[in-house]
Amino acid sequence: MDFQDLDQARALHGALLELFVAHAGGETNPAALARIEQLCDAAANAVDDTECRVAIRGVKSYSALFFSDDPGMEAGSLSSADYLRLRIYNALSAFRGRLGTLEAERLLRQKTEFELRRREQPEPPPLSSASVPVYENSQPRNIKVLVVEDNRDSAESLRRLLYYSGYEVAVAYTGQEGLRAAKRMRPDVILCDIGLPDTNGFTVAAALREETATAGARLIAVTAYGEDEDRRRAMQAGFDLHLVKPVDPEVLLKKIEAR
Repeated sequence: MDFQDLDQARALHGALLELFVAHAGGETNPAALARIEQLCDAAANAVDDTECRVAIRGVKSYSALFFSDDPGMEAGSLSSADYLRLRIYNALSAFRGRLGTLEAERLLRQKTEFELRRREQPEPPPLSSASVPVYENSQPRNIKVLVVEDNRDSAESLRRLLYYSGYEVAVAYTGQEGLRAAKRMRPDVILCDIGLPDTNGFTVAAALREETATAGARLIAVTAYGEDEDRRRAMQAGFDLHLVKPVDPEVLLKKIEAR
């Protein structure tokens, strides 16, 4: 998957959320539809990923159907509104994790370009061994962390970061798998995505809080959903913290330690 412009992807995400909210009460919003159609066309053409392209175009086609005069698809009917929200959710899920990966890659490119420019300057005196910053990965921390993330690339990146930082770490790729793993592992910290293939992170968090074995775990939402409403729902569901992807690794490690 390769968005030609990440700002375009963010705009699609925002428009999808607007459309989602507009239908929560059965509202019709032709302006939102026009915007979503335009963004869907641009995003589908820019995405090199069949699954994602199909999901995005599915949102466009179903949105048009929702706003049509077809008596079988009345705007505001519960079934059609719920189904549209499901299509929007699927489209967001299709590229959510990949967008975060692209953001991280862009930051890495910017860092590399900066380092190349800096090498053109005279080298500073070598640092003494005592002053060299050490990444926290040398000693076991006796802290168990469970990662619940359906994007396998993102999950593997988190697993490596945590493992080499001294944590005992396990990974689950669905909400139900995460709940089962949490009961077995009894983690100290759980990093959970919001958009999962079988359920959502809000439901997972609420279930974890109800279980005696996991009620005391520190729950951190690590997600691409960064709206105020998403944060509010995360707190209501039982999360202790809401972090928006891409998360700086050092920031994430500090939040895990701040128990």
